[in-house]
Amino acid sequence: MAEFLDNTGISSALTDLIKNSEKELYLISPYIKLTSINRNYIQNCEGKDFSINIIHRDDAPLKNEDLLILKNLKNVRIYSCADLHAKCYLNENFGVISTMNMYEHSQTSNWEMGVKFSKKDDRELFDNTYKEILSIVKRSTEQPKENVATKTNSQRPKSDWNKAPQKMSSTLKNPLKKGFLDKIADSILGETGYCIRCGEMTGYNPEKPFCETCYPLWAKFNNPSYREKYCHICGEKASTTKVRPVCNDCYNHHFR
Repeated sequence: MAEFLDNTGISSALTDLIKNSEKELYLISPYIKLTSINRNYIQNCEGKDFSINIIHRDDAPLKNEDLLILKNLKNVRIYSCADLHAKCYLNENFGVISTMNMYEHSQTSNWEMGVKFSKKDDRELFDNTYKEILSIVKRSTEQPKENVATKTNSQRPKSDWNKAPQKMSSTLKNPLKKGFLDKIADSILGETGYCIRCGEMTGYNPEKPFCETCYPLWAKFNNPSYREKYCHICGEKASTTKVRPVCNDCYNHHFR
């Protein structure tokens, strides 16, 4: 019987799923940034006779620190999939379907939920999930390990906010919250952005700085000056708009 999971439960189930895999492992998430413990467990799978299949959204490449490890593991296969929104994790015995991206920020800061199910007790659910995973893999593009690299910003839409950010000064005028610098680095180097309405991670796109859920709500009134709650670059709380989707700190230290 399927088991309901909260934030802590999802994180724990995901770690158990990785470290207890013996035949095959699928990690499907639009946005991926491995926690240190999950990265270690994946490394421990090196040399075992089964494949680890990692599938991410094609406009959200893996982070450099993860690529440096994963591309050197012989049993890891990395895929990119256009318009991927599903978050699903499965090995030969059980699976997890959840709202949670396989991303440190999601695991520690967001309010998530999901379900865990086993092949033994929920065979129909397990089989249907496995079939859908194979369909996603079939529609995905496998990345040759020697060519796996973080995308550059050359693909970003043209706008004032897409100018190459200048180097951040070592001393900022205002004290920054914990994690601020990491979020900026993720956003600029990894094409990750944050929805300016709900703060959820999404692709970097200043022409459309909303997640898939919030954009239709904004488009219903189509008011580019409506005040939103988060910065598209760093994800911190700030007064932003579609016209100017970044906070003052990000604007001052990256675009001036």
